[in-house]
Parts: sequence; C-alpha cells; structure tokens
Amino acid sequence: MISNVVFDFDGTIANSRSVVIAAYNQVAEKHRFNPMCEADIPVLSRLSIPERCRKMGVPLYKLPSVILEVGRSYKNFVDSVVAFEGMLPVLHTLHRHGLTVGIISTNSAENIQRFLARNGMEPVVQRVHCSSNMFGKDKVISRYLKTYGLTPEQVLYVGDEERDVVASRKMKLRVLSVSWGFETLDVLTRAGPDFMAHQPADILQRVAQLKGLPHLA
Repeated sequence: MISNVVFDFDGTIANSRSVVIAAYNQVAEKHRFNPMCEADIPVLSRLSIPERCRKMGVPLYKLPSVILEVGRSYKNFVDSVVAFEGMLPVLHTLHRHGLTVGIISTNSAENIQRFLARNGMEPVVQRVHCSSNMFGKDKVISRYLKTYGLTPEQVLYVGDEERDVVASRKMKLRVLSVSWGFETLDVLTRAGPDFMAHQPADILQRVAQLKGLPHLA
C-alpha cells in the first residue's frame, strides 16, 4: 500500500524555469559555456544529458561541479521562486491523509528548505534528499529507499522529466509525470509513466486510486 509520495523539486513543485536559466547563465558566463534562453528548453528536453552538454558547450566530466555551482548561483534568486499554482493544497492534503511527502533533487537542501519555508510547505514535507548525480537517479532513489526503510510498493514518484520515469522503472516504483515542468509532453508520453498529471489536483486523484479510495479531500 502506498504510504510515501516523493517529488522532484524544480519543474514539479517549484516554478523555477526562469531562475534555473538565470543561475545557469551566471555559471556559463564565468566558464564561457553557451548561454541558455527559454526557447532552448523544448529543444534540450528532447536530448540526452550528454547531448545537452555538447549543445551547451559543457564538458561532460564537469557536469557534477557545474550542478553544484548552479545550485550556489540559484541561491541568489531563490526568494523569487514560487510554487506552481495548486501544489500547496496538494501537499497539505497528502499530509493530512497520513502520507509522507519527500523530495529528491539535484538542487541544494539549503535552497529547497528556504523555498519550503517561504511557501508554507515546510510543515508538510518531511524529507529532503539531495544529490548532484545526474546520471544515476535510480541510485539516488535506491539510497532514499534504504535510508527510510521503504519498499518500492510503498512509494509513488512524481517528476517532470524522462529520467524520472527511467529511474523509477529501474527501481520498480510507480511513477507519475507532470506536464507543467521542463520536459515536453511528447517526451514524457514516450517515456511511458504509470500516470500523467496535467494539473496538480490530478496527483490527488491518482494517489486516491492507488489507495483504493474514491478521492482525497
């Protein structure tokens, strides 16, 4: 029976696309990588991580350190990041029904905790697990499960990227993709998640379904 809902952060809970771009561009200017703009996101979402790195002029071996640098740059903008409309009541509803809410992210714990506090989510998000590993999200999920003594059957993973689906499949987790994040809908559909959400309230419907309830309110 599902008892935990684990969310990706940027693009799933946090409407942070413009901030991620601004933070990356600060790092890109310093290292002379290619800059990023909003129009690049749909193009990049269709590429693998190595292909994205080539397009942006980022050496693949530098990616972990670049992620950490972007996280530090993100800190300069974090107070302007807002939650996607409807996510706050979703998290509160999950918490009220006794589900444990967690976050797995490549962002920093400091940035996430500051965001949660500013957006009224700190009381209902019990676990924040961060890693700069872009290539082994399944391993990050595995560590999360081991840390909290969870089985795959207890967890629903909610994310906005293809790699969330791939990693969840490897770990035998059920996975729900949201259509309002960084990845395009056609990429997500091809990835084949168990569920798709087009608005935050859809998450509650799917969780209710997994728990054998008519609804969560």
